Amino acid sequence: MTDNVTLMVGLPGQGMHLHLDALSLLFLCILAPQVLASAVAGMRFSVTFWVFVFGMVLALAAGDAFTLIFGFELMSAASWLLVLRGDQRPATLYITIAIFSSACLIPAVFLPASSIAFVLIALGTGAKAGLAPLHSWLPKAHPAPPAGVSALMSGGMVKIALYVLIRYAFIVLTGAAQPWWGVVLIVAGIASVVIGALRAMLETEMKTMLACSTVEHVGLIAVGLGIALRAKAMGDPALTAVALQAALLCAVAHGLFKPLLFLGAGEVKHATGTTSLNWLGGLMRGQPRLGALMLLGAAGMAALPLGPGFAPEFLLLHAVIAAAATGGILARIGFTFALAALGLGAALALGAAVRLIGIGFLGRPRSLHAASAEDARRGPLFGMGLLAVLMLPVALVPGQVLAAMMPVVTLLAPQAEIHLLSYTPLPLILLAFLIATATGFILHRWGVRGTREAAPWNGGFGRAPVWLPFGDPTTQPSATGFAEPVTRAIARGILGKHGTDPAETYLVAPLQRLHLRGVRLAERIRRATIRQRLGVVFAALVMFLLALGLAEGG
Repeated sequence: MTDNVTLMVGLPGQGMHLHLDALSLLFLCILAPQVLASAVAGMRFSVTFWVFVFGMVLALAAGDAFTLIFGFELMSAASWLLVLRGDQRPATLYITIAIFSSACLIPAVFLPASSIAFVLIALGTGAKAGLAPLHSWLPKAHPAPPAGVSALMSGGMVKIALYVLIRYAFIVLTGAAQPWWGVVLIVAGIASVVIGALRAMLETEMKTMLACSTVEHVGLIAVGLGIALRAKAMGDPALTAVALQAALLCAVAHGLFKPLLFLGAGEVKHATGTTSLNWLGGLMRGQPRLGALMLLGAAGMAALPLGPGFAPEFLLLHAVIAAAATGGILARIGFTFALAALGLGAALALGAAVRLIGIGFLGRPRSLHAASAEDARRGPLFGMGLLAVLMLPVALVPGQVLAAMMPVVTLLAPQAEIHLLSYTPLPLILLAFLIATATGFILHRWGVRGTREAAPWNGGFGRAPVWLPFGDPTTQPSATGFAEPVTRAIARGILGKHGTDPAETYLVAPLQRLHLRGVRLAERIRRATIRQRLGVVFAALVMFLLALGLAEGG
C-alpha cells in the first residue's frame, strides 16, 4: 500500500508531503497500541503527551526530508519537556544528546547517497535509539517521566529512530551501500546487547532496569539490521531475508512487552511509593493481576520459549550462524564472537527477568508499603491487558506475523528469498497442558495429604516468626545480593572499577560540557549590547569572505 498527500504547510513552494508504505504502516501498527495503553493509563489529559505522539506519527508518515526532520524534532522537544517535568537532572543530558542527534540528521537527509550520509544517519538515529556507545542517557532519561511516557519512550520513540535508520540504509541510500555499513551496526549492536543486559542485571531500581533492557533490545535489532545490510550489499538474498525478519519481529515484540513492563512499574510505584527492588517483595499476593501481567512481560524480556521474545532471538541466532559462512576467516571469528556475546546477553537478560519477578513479586515483603499494596488501577490494567493480548500472536503464531510483514521485507530487499518461520509452539503448549493435568490428577488421587512446616531461614521463604513479620532481612536474598556474583565476575571488567559506563566517561561527559558552554555563550549573547552583536555579525562576515577568497585562490 502506498499513498501520498501534500499539505501546503512548511517550506515555501514545497509544503509537507505525507507518504505511507508498508514500512511506515508497520511502525504505525507498533506505535498505536502503545499510545492507547499509555493514554488509558493516565496520560490522556496531557497536551505535551499528544504533541509527542503527533511528532512520532508525523515522522513515520513523512514523505520528504523537511517533514521527517520536523516530526523527529517535535518528538524530541516534547519528550524533553516530559522528562524535564519528571526530573530536571537527566533533562540536560537528554537535550544534549537530542541536539547531537539533530546536528547529525539535518545535514544527512539532504546529502546525496554516500557513506558520509550513512555515518551521519547512523550517529543521529543511534544516539536517539540508545545504541552504544551513545546510550548512557537512556537509563537516566527514560525512568524520569511518568510511567505512561516512559512506556512510550522505550517502546515507541526508539522505534522511530530505528525506522529512520531502516528507511535510509535500505531504501534512500541503497545505491551506495557497502558491506562495512552492516559491520558498523553489528559492532554497535553487540556492544549494546552486552552492556544493556549487564546493567539490567545490576540495577536495583525497576524502571532503570527496564531502560537498560531497552538498550539490550535495541542492540538486538541493530545486529539483525547490520547482518541484513551486509548480506544485501554482498548479494545474499536468503540471509538478508532471515536477518530482516529477525530485526522486524524483535521490534514488534519489544514494542509490546516493554511498555507493559513500564506501566506495571508505574503501578508498583503508585501502590508502594518506590520501585527499588530492595524494598519490595511479596507483591504477587497483594497485586495478583498486576503480577500475572508482569510475569508475561518478563517472559518476553527474557526471551523464554512460548514467550514473545523467543522467536525473534531464535531467528537472529540463525542469521548470525549463517553469516559466519559468508566470508573468510575474519568473518568466521567475528561472527563466532558475536554469537558468544548474544548468548551472554541472553543469559544476563534471563537473570534480570528472574530478579525482577523473584525479588519484586515473590518471597516476603521487605517493607510495610509492599505488604499493604493493593492491585493496580483499572486504566493501567486495561492498557497492560491490551498489550498482553497483542503479545499472544507474536508468541504463539510468529510465522503468521512474519507472513503479514512480507511486504515490508520485499520493500527493503526486493531480491530477498523469504522463507517463513515454521516454529509453532501451540502443540508444545497443548502437550504441557496435558502433562500438567495428568500430574495434578495423580497427585490429587494418590498423593499424601498434609502440610509441612519450613524453617524460617529456609531461603527466606518460610513462615516468619511473630516478632519478625517480614522475616530476618539477612535470610532473604536482596536485589543487590542476587547480582553480586555477576558484579564480581564480569561487571567491573566491562563497566569499570566502580560500575561506571565507559561511554558516559569518554563520550557523554564531553558532550555535556560542550552543551553547558553553549548555554553560557547563549547567555552572553542575550546580555550583549546592540553594538556588540553587530560587531560579532560583522566579524563573521569578514571571516566568511576571507575563507571564500582563500578557497577561490586555492
